[in-house]
Amino acid sequence: MKFALRLFSLHDYINEIEGLFKQYHKVLCNITSNIVNDRAAAEDIVQDVFMNLWRKRNEIDFAIPMKGYLYRATTNGALNWIAKNKRTIPFNDALWKQNVLTSNVVEDKINEKELRTKIKQAIDRLPPKCKAIFVLSRYEGMKYKQIAENLNISIKTVENQISIALDKLRKELKPYLTSTLLIFLAFLIFLFLS
Repeated sequence: MKFALRLFSLHDYINEIEGLFKQYHKVLCNITSNIVNDRAAAEDIVQDVFMNLWRKRNEIDFAIPMKGYLYRATTNGALNWIAKNKRTIPFNDALWKQNVLTSNVVEDKINEKELRTKIKQAIDRLPPKCKAIFVLSRYEGMKYKQIAENLNISIKTVENQISIALDKLRKELKPYLTSTLLIFLAFLIFLFLS
């Protein structure tokens, strides 16, 4: 059985890609920026994704949903950027939106600001792919199935990477947290993995 690609005129390609750009550019830049923590690099990565889309326009079937392709290409671009630059990417402070830690939870030896720094440093030390999956899950609110589809990996891989991230974070942060918060983190880990 042969699958026929829709015949597009140059004008059709321009309209299609422009529509995708308007719909996804901002969210892709935000996700990429959260992974590489460099807004200019994130915008370059996303621009490259759309340029590649334009170059491959005759090979792509625009009749199928493009969201997964765009997320996968952008995340791969971010991971390639990290590998090329061979550096640890600092965790983006803007991601720390929720103030769930209060002074009565943290022991006297460390204050809330220092704890945030420790958490960001712990996230920074995650392997790049693990960090990217963690960011997509926890800060972009994507479900495991969405991440798996968008990155073209199995749900089990997503689960394993999230488990690795949470385990490493728990181990690194244990000296700084009270038993109450550890119980809370254990509960959250159970919730996220179930």
